[in-house]
Amino acid sequence: MIILDNATPILGNTLDTKGATFGIYATDVDEIILSIFKEPNGKPVFTHNLTREDNAIGNIFCIKIEGVEEGFYYTFTVERNEKEVSILDPYAYEATKEDGIFYNKIVTSSPNPTKKPNIPWDEMIIYEMHIGHFTKHPSSNVQHPATLQGIIEKLDYLKELGITTIELLPVYYWNRNTIINRHPKTGELLTDVWGYNPISFFIFDPVYAMNETNSRQEFKDFVNTVHEHGMEVILDVVYNHTGEGGDKDTCFNFKALADRTYYRYYDETWYANCSGTGNTLNTSHHVVQEMTIASLRYWAIDMGVDGFRFDLASILGQGEDGNWTYHSLLKRIKEDGVLSHVKLITESWDAKGQYDVGKMPAPYHEWSDVFRDCMRRFMKGDKGVIHSVTKCIMGRELVFDHEEMKSLPIHYMTAHDGFTLYDLVSYNEKHNEENGEQNRDGHSHNISWNSGFEGENNDLYIKEFRERRMKTFLSMLFLSKGVPMLLMGDEVARTQKGNNNAFCQDSELVWFDWERAEEYSEMYRFTQKLISLRKHIPWLTTPSNVAPNWHGVKLYSPDWNYHSRSLAWSLNEGECQIYFVVNNYWETLRFELPHSINKWKVYINTAHSENVVERDITNDHYTVPPFTFCVLIDMPRDKNGKPLPIDGNIIKTI
Repeated sequence: MIILDNATPILGNTLDTKGATFGIYATDVDEIILSIFKEPNGKPVFTHNLTREDNAIGNIFCIKIEGVEEGFYYTFTVERNEKEVSILDPYAYEATKEDGIFYNKIVTSSPNPTKKPNIPWDEMIIYEMHIGHFTKHPSSNVQHPATLQGIIEKLDYLKELGITTIELLPVYYWNRNTIINRHPKTGELLTDVWGYNPISFFIFDPVYAMNETNSRQEFKDFVNTVHEHGMEVILDVVYNHTGEGGDKDTCFNFKALADRTYYRYYDETWYANCSGTGNTLNTSHHVVQEMTIASLRYWAIDMGVDGFRFDLASILGQGEDGNWTYHSLLKRIKEDGVLSHVKLITESWDAKGQYDVGKMPAPYHEWSDVFRDCMRRFMKGDKGVIHSVTKCIMGRELVFDHEEMKSLPIHYMTAHDGFTLYDLVSYNEKHNEENGEQNRDGHSHNISWNSGFEGENNDLYIKEFRERRMKTFLSMLFLSKGVPMLLMGDEVARTQKGNNNAFCQDSELVWFDWERAEEYSEMYRFTQKLISLRKHIPWLTTPSNVAPNWHGVKLYSPDWNYHSRSLAWSLNEGECQIYFVVNNYWETLRFELPHSINKWKVYINTAHSENVVERDITNDHYTVPPFTFCVLIDMPRDKNGKPLPIDGNIIKTI
């Protein structure tokens, strides 16, 4: 192999007809050893010491070498604290680790020619999932459990449910060994299973692939298959910290190369910890911003994903001092010629107490914890929230700093960090003992109610009551304006037995139990019915500031007082009237109905199973049991004077 003159300072590895260029940014070392291999663990076919004097342009060490082929591997080695450290190239697309050494793979990359569905925001139904947990349970009966291929085998399940957009928990190559806790029963050392501790922002973690050596292509194929099913893929991404943690010893790349470039510091001594994980990426530094933009572009263009959900996005809007700044990474992303045209979602807070919900500029759409908390209070029968509930129904619960920032909020009742929907109606307290921290971890303010008994219970009344409440939660989620997000398994009452911080669990405690899905198959069909109804109500799926008609037990007389726990509202949609009512009192309430043009028909009643045949309503009122949500539809009649039928789950006349 021959060293060529005039290497271009391009970060990462690039291959052309003349050879391969290697570039890496470093301020903290003056020498980097580059070795090239045909196979990991083999003998190097080329080794060269890159020095700052001979091989650096500014702080970018670079070299071009003739005779390098695609599929070869390379290593970077530096000295840190008088020890040799193997470096994972921050810009590598693929890598493998053997005997403590990172072998970065030499590969080329090109745009994914997939055709993206480009589903409008107001038509989206997001499904948040963990790749492994979705099909790892033996009852999934897939050929390739806990992989992307496993999801492909279940795409029809999601498509038939009505899902438009799959949101994957982190898939970037991550550090599992960030925990010192052991499972209290087995003694097993726990690891990070969710993936929120990345050590690369370009490498797809091969743990989710059938074949590690083909993992990148498998991800592309997955995206293409999802698109062929008319659905989208959004990635939950972490650009606020890395898996190198807050100690001085754990090091994979950034700490050894340019510690104070890549990380924020407090008092020139300690890593800033705005993320709660020990370090904070210095997202206001140009080098970090360039890396982030390059990473996002790679996943959007080369891998073909449709968008991103930014974990602890407030950090991306802050300067080095941790305060909000106008010229931020968030601003660069939204102004980028490519990234401004993909789906951008933010979790608008950080772990140090910064709360920026309402500050995110368009086109970002924000997770609405306001919706989540308000609805949870209302659904457990709390007082003093009725006015807030109406704002949530209309998608206006967020207070924006500026008019041009207004975007549809992301509505959710549950997410990966917290209770599942079943646990929300089954537990008053978190039960995180299996995490090895004596139940000290996880949030204690869950705004949950166990429906009368803590945890699992075989009492038929409690089981039916919990199912009713879950259906009521789902109804309020899908029949409010906003972009609804459903947590994996909530449509079939998935439980984590009260664990609300299961990031370190990889067992039947957290896996999607497909046998339980059969037990709660009516919940699945109910969710399917809700999503279908939502898609056929124009008020929910088109931009509009028109408010519905609000009612109480009396028409046009909503109960706005502090103690109110019920609400009704109606819409006129062409020839149809739709009447919604929710009762979170302990007693049954009798609601007056608007005058029917045709005849009122009960479409949803969360207190009834699907086997209950609802009769047409012949009077001017309807009785709603406690903690129940109902939808009534005044449907047109056919030429014989009979109401038009409901065809499957789709109301033809809406």
